[in-house]
Amino acid sequence: MYKLFFIFSVIAASTLLVFVSGCKSNSSSPTAPSTNNTSNVTVSMAGNTFSPSSLTVPVHTTVIWNNNSSTAHTSTSVPPGKWDTGNIPAGSSSQTTFDSTGTYHYHCTYHSGMVGVITVQ
Repeated sequence: MYKLFFIFSVIAASTLLVFVSGCKSNSSSPTAPSTNNTSNVTVSMAGNTFSPSSLTVPVHTTVIWNNNSSTAHTSTSVPPGKWDTGNIPAGSSSQTTFDSTGTYHYHCTYHSGMVGVITVQ
């Protein structure tokens, strides 16, 4: 009887040891989901144009609006309310992150012919 109890104890302990060590190795350092799924795209404002004026980007892309002009510009959604960089002085920049799919039209509030479109997929 003692021998049977001993064998059962060894088997149970071995099984428990394998189970615990297996769990420990799988859960000792959980990896958080990556939040660095973003990319950056630059749009230049030069003269009275956006360059490029048409973009297709993935979700979570940040558009950096670089004003390479000698006058102030804005990047403002059409219709208004999605984003508005406000005044971007000459030589400065601003940024907008696109977290939802869709087609976004925009313009410069100071220059009516300065327009563009961003498609987020």
